[in-house]
Amino acid sequence: MTNKNYHLFIIILSFIFTLSFSYGLTKTKKTVPLSSYIYGITVDDSWNGKTKMQHIITAIKAMDVKPTVRIVMSKEISPEKYKKLFEEIHKVAYIMATPVDSYDMKKYDILSYLKRFKDSYEALSEYTDLWEIGNEINGEGWLGKNPELISKKAYAAFRYISNNKAKTVLTAYYSAPGEQQISMDKWLIKYIPDDMKKNLDYVLVSYYEDDNNGYQPDWKKIFRNLETIFPNSKLGIGECGNTHKKATVESKIKMVRHYYTMPKYVKNYIGGYFWWYWVQDSVPHQKNKVWEEINKSMKSS
Repeated sequence: MTNKNYHLFIIILSFIFTLSFSYGLTKTKKTVPLSSYIYGITVDDSWNGKTKMQHIITAIKAMDVKPTVRIVMSKEISPEKYKKLFEEIHKVAYIMATPVDSYDMKKYDILSYLKRFKDSYEALSEYTDLWEIGNEINGEGWLGKNPELISKKAYAAFRYISNNKAKTVLTAYYSAPGEQQISMDKWLIKYIPDDMKKNLDYVLVSYYEDDNNGYQPDWKKIFRNLETIFPNSKLGIGECGNTHKKATVESKIKMVRHYYTMPKYVKNYIGGYFWWYWVQDSVPHQKNKVWEEINKSMKSS
């Protein structure tokens, strides 16, 4: 190789290296430990048969921040049948498993509720980072009419998951003042056992403003109150979404921006959000404005 050709080779090689390095930088996914912050999205079963699993995986993989995916499991589907979904999603995201959605809570007694969590843990613990032991735990009506029984179900799951040294999550349900007979705070104080209050890893809040006539809660006050009830727990938003029948892309984007860029209200605040209709609103993700806004808001928070 002549000296001239050698210098040309070095220049070309340097250019390729620089280009490759720059490309690599743009594709690097931001990964934050769950103990520091959670960037949540939700995947339930309503997409089944309408959206291919690979489209969901591709949309998650394309995100600039490694998200935490809540996977909501249907009662009629055994945990074993979720293995493939959990395995594939866990390659590109953290996972929070929800073996029992709030709307299925009343279909279980304490023993069957515990069995559901045992079966789920045995089948899926390899792929699961967080376990939601109670979803919208204080919701009135749709979880059943006996709050003490509801609490005992969640407590049984809490003890089992904790004894296996796995991370526990409790999601409460917030509503506008007067919408429920007992406020979220009072329900949690009255019905959640003391050792859960001291040892839950995460306590999240589900809130849908479309179900509350657009009411805007005082989040700082809410999380300060939760901080006193659950002094050792990480706190955040457990569910949100634009559920109105006339919701538009623009209204969804506005709501995404509102929640996913919330400030750190208290010391133990870790985000969350878990947009409920993420699959329906964001998949396929190419040229999808809601997906783009969630992704952008995660990057900036």
